[in-house]
Amino acid sequence: MDPKYNVCFAGEILQGQDMSQVRLKLATLFNADDATLDKLFSGTVQMLKRDCDKETALKYKAAMERAGARPIIRAGTETESSPPPEPKPAATLTAAQRIAQLAGEPDVAPVTGADTSESTPEEDEGDINLAPPGAEVLRPDERQTPSSRDIDTSSIELLSTGTRLSDVGDEAPAAPDTSHLSMGDVGDTIPTLDCIVEEVSPDISEISLSPEGSDFADCAATETTPADIDLSALDLAPSGADLLQAEYRADLETAPPTTDHLKLEE
Repeated sequence: MDPKYNVCFAGEILQGQDMSQVRLKLATLFNADDATLDKLFSGTVQMLKRDCDKETALKYKAAMERAGARPIIRAGTETESSPPPEPKPAATLTAAQRIAQLAGEPDVAPVTGADTSESTPEEDEGDINLAPPGAEVLRPDERQTPSSRDIDTSSIELLSTGTRLSDVGDEAPAAPDTSHLSMGDVGDTIPTLDCIVEEVSPDISEISLSPEGSDFADCAATETTPADIDLSALDLAPSGADLLQAEYRADLETAPPTTDHLKLEE
């Protein structure tokens, strides 16, 4: 007989998870009401699924971890020598009723020697350990099977090393013959190069030089006479005086609102 497992929960959540969010996710996952959730998060170990096979236990574990909860997987009570349970009439219960019923049952202690290599026993509640080199990171239900594609490569040919991928272009034209050319000395005039310089003759008849020692007083700026403004009618207000007349000032003193019609009820 295959080993059986019990799925339990003690109200613990995974690191980095929010308690209120995990509670909401478990309520949706198990269709549980507030009373059932209070019992699940009471801090005591509660039974969620009893004597299920390994595949079912792993499904419970994966679903609860996705919700942010830390499940406890323990070995079940059934062994090879245990007699098969007597069939009971199936009762129609909701998921919340099943969880509440299982949560009220006593805890089941783990059985020594049971195969729990792929479950998460008590060591899940301790420190995090590194898996040995070569261990599978994903569970079997989380792995994706790669799909192979049949690609037609009959038209593709692999050339030998060093083969050109394109045809060789036309050869570059030959360099021009410069044997009849020579270089002149620096500063030599090139006889075949026309050099036309247009002379500039500005009219400077109106320009004259000042005698030596001139102070250029005639270039000084013309003195301006200050405007004659009558300020006899203006005076400075004393310190602290109001700048605006009373009719132009903002009314900053507002009377308090009337509250005599308000009363407090007992």
